[in-house]
Amino acid sequence: MAQDRKIIMRTSVFPTAQSTIPAVPASLEEYNITKSSYNKNKVTTSIGKLGGNSVMTDITSNQWGDAWTSFTSSNWDNAGDIWQNISVSWDGKKPMTTTQSQLSTDSSDLQFCYIKNIGSNPIIISLDGNSTYPLKLSANASTMFRGYSTNLKINEVYVKTTTSTSTIEYLIAK
Repeated sequence: MAQDRKIIMRTSVFPTAQSTIPAVPASLEEYNITKSSYNKNKVTTSIGKLGGNSVMTDITSNQWGDAWTSFTSSNWDNAGDIWQNISVSWDGKKPMTTTQSQLSTDSSDLQFCYIKNIGSNPIIISLDGNSTYPLKLSANASTMFRGYSTNLKINEVYVKTTTSTSTIEYLIAK
């Protein structure tokens, strides 16, 4: 493992309570406010503490290829030593359909994976080579997880939509 390549994973839990806020009827240039009250989630202090965790994950300095992240342009592979001179833009998005998509064919041990569904339809994720799909991400949701031992390989991660199409961003590291 590389000593200078680390991914910091952080999670936070904020207990919330829904409260009703009375509205003040008013008229703005763009629209009229006509509701008598609004519901809003506020962080509550009744529990007394917040939850969460922070973990560092080592990844190797030489990844399995440029496609280890959806943010890498395929044109870099063809640029040789002058990639900084290539003026190609890309959006870092990977389109998804109901047909399974393997994020990589590399058989290295998975150390870290991050997937964000930036589309409008749910996606499902398989971690056992397209056999079952136990993880579901709604629109605008994301997940991250670490690999463990040799039980999860990079080429075992598949993604597809439940219906129609969607788009993801991802990072999958060895």
